Amino acid sequence: MPSQLDLARGLTLADLATAWRPLVMTSGKLASAYALERRSPYLARELVEFAYRLPVEHKISDPAQGKGILRDAAKALGLPKEVWASRDKLGFASPVPSWLNGNLAAWADAQINTALADAPAAFRLLLEGGLKPGGRFDRTRMQALMAAAWFSD
Repeated sequence: MPSQLDLARGLTLADLATAWRPLVMTSGKLASAYALERRSPYLARELVEFAYRLPVEHKISDPAQGKGILRDAAKALGLPKEVWASRDKLGFASPVPSWLNGNLAAWADAQINTALADAPAAFRLLLEGGLKPGGRFDRTRMQALMAAAWFSD
């Protein structure tokens, strides 16, 4: 059975290989459409590599809270609580998690359960995690469905 670290790193690599580039390109195009200049300081190669090497417990443990390590660093540096405890910039949540936990929940469960029957052991933790409904920022169910689609072919 893979460790939590293996799963977290595997999901990070999958995001970097598949979702990251289209998201960056789309946000760049949207910014340009509104004559905005977009900066991505957190995408500096050295910072991305550092973040990848961080232990799992320092990564997002509560998706609704977000940016935990940055909040911890700001707190440790003595910045005011209104800086590190602020929740006023939450970003936009995709509607997909609410669909998969709402009207499409039975369908999502069926897809994941079918994949669980034949999935390699290394993917069982991800697929089982997808059977647990998450919050509005939780992408585990969606990632489990993508893995389930790979096994259905």
